[in-house]
Amino acid sequence: MKINEYEIHAGDDEWNLDIEEERGVCWEGSWGASERVPRVMRITATCYPDKIGSSEYKRGGWFEIYDTNTAGEEFYGSGGLWFDAYGHLCDYDGVGSLDLAIIEWLDEQCGAISPDKNDYHRERLNKRKARKEASE
Repeated sequence: MKINEYEIHAGDDEWNLDIEEERGVCWEGSWGASERVPRVMRITATCYPDKIGSSEYKRGGWFEIYDTNTAGEEFYGSGGLWFDAYGHLCDYDGVGSLDLAIIEWLDEQCGAISPDKNDYHRERLNKRKARKEASE
């Protein structure tokens, strides 16, 4: 459940995402996964348009996700975002799987997810869309 919609602050220098969502979260690793617990998660991200679509592969943003109950003491993740010469997300670091709220923001607000149906992030978005349509 989204507590608030995207708060987009578009300026000449950067695009920002700042939302809170209630969701089930857990820790996962090669050992398996912990039990999911309900938490309100704050999701923030920033992209720098002057670095998106540049002629070289470079960092163009960052993200941070944490539980609001403990200010990230219990659940926390952060990392960088890299974009290719076409302005599409081509890499990230810091977490094993980039949060779908960030991928949706990059697609809907920044146009930074490749339209190629075989792109990994596009596939995740299409699966989520299909699940939503099936549940309606």
